[in-house]
Amino acid sequence: MWSWCDATTPSGAGCSVSCRDDPAQLPYGVRMRISILAGLSISALAFVGCSTGPSLDASLDDAGLDTGSTSLDTGTRDAGSLDGAIEAGSSDAGSSDAAPDHDAFAIADASVDARASSETSCTDGLDEDGDGLKDCDDVDCVRDDACAYSCGAFTTAPVGWTLAEGLRAVVVADATDGLEEPVGLTFAGGDLGGLLYVSDQAAAAVFAIDVDSGDTAVFAATSAFPAAPALLTAIVWDADRVNDGNLYVTDSVSNADQDAVIYRLDPSGTVSVFVRAPGPGLDSIYAMAFAPPGFTPAGLYVAGDTDGAARIDWGVFDRDGMGTAFSEVAGIEGIAFDRTGRYGTGPIAARPSGGGYSGDGSITPIGSDGVALTPIATGLGGVHASVVAPAGLFGGDLIAASWSTNSIFRVSPTGEITTVVAGVSLSNYDANVLAVSPDGRVLLVADRNASRIVCVEEL
Repeated sequence: MWSWCDATTPSGAGCSVSCRDDPAQLPYGVRMRISILAGLSISALAFVGCSTGPSLDASLDDAGLDTGSTSLDTGTRDAGSLDGAIEAGSSDAGSSDAAPDHDAFAIADASVDARASSETSCTDGLDEDGDGLKDCDDVDCVRDDACAYSCGAFTTAPVGWTLAEGLRAVVVADATDGLEEPVGLTFAGGDLGGLLYVSDQAAAAVFAIDVDSGDTAVFAATSAFPAAPALLTAIVWDADRVNDGNLYVTDSVSNADQDAVIYRLDPSGTVSVFVRAPGPGLDSIYAMAFAPPGFTPAGLYVAGDTDGAARIDWGVFDRDGMGTAFSEVAGIEGIAFDRTGRYGTGPIAARPSGGGYSGDGSITPIGSDGVALTPIATGLGGVHASVVAPAGLFGGDLIAASWSTNSIFRVSPTGEITTVVAGVSLSNYDANVLAVSPDGRVLLVADRNASRIVCVEEL
């Protein structure tokens, strides 16, 4: 029999958790939560001989975790240790050891099945509606204050930033945590643990950050990739399991035509090739997004710094990596979808002008036939990193950035522009540097040239 034990536990001794599979084979989010339960860093969980000790299933059940083979929920965000790097409770001053648990990633999808009842309390450890999810893990609790995302107790403000009235900004992670040039952000739930995942261009790696505690660890190092990444750009999570629920990250490789690669990263941190050029849209990719359920065509949309001439500018890829040409609208540095339909029923493109892009400085919706529709807003220079926020801090509006003005702004469906932040340090080599938490309460910013991740929330 085998068990997860502290690395100091001698073979054959009693263990705090029972015999089960090698922890290295478990999803990242599962390992993180077990380490928190056992009071150990994930790196201290060893695969050692053991024949005694209480049941792991019982231990996890006591902690409110369902260990069923098809229903184990690992999306809770805890201020515990991250894989192989951070000791439990060792985050920087200002982090909270009592960070709320919440996995809000399914909540934005209007297709969630209606239920006859709901959670009546989000703090009692009970599953009142019988759906297998308790408290903050239940979609019913996403708006409860006990389950809210926040910028934690961090106090270091980003030097050089100016914020709109009523907002505050604090640094969550920076170069002291190993960040060099963060260029892409995505929250990811399920087996990925509800963490913020960061593609870093200079480090040629993907990081995982707990935004409550600031704990930061390398999720996929350079050596984990089949070939060392040359120019990592966009990173997205397949939240609706259009493909498989994994992370996807692009390596644009160079400014040459048709040499890009899209990698798949599973919850264990294993990296594999999803698709490699040549193919539609696989040319200097700086924009990538999954179409939510109900949007057509379905799949993973990719586009980038293309010229609109010799190559297909946009591609849509199915779960098998088969690409279909979608559009010849050129010069893209951001793709967003709006589940509510306020901005239309197709992809919304950020089209920067200058910086090597052949866009026109606009936010432009694209029809299902791939044809550009009337722009929502124009005159935005180096506009990029567009994302439609859930209802919350930004009222469901589109948020975007500009590397020509080093600003972040809000764009209403009628094209009204409101500056949110000025003084950020961005680049025309950025990708999706903005991510809004699933409950809409906080905005995370990859301040690329300042080597930091900054959290913005309401005062």
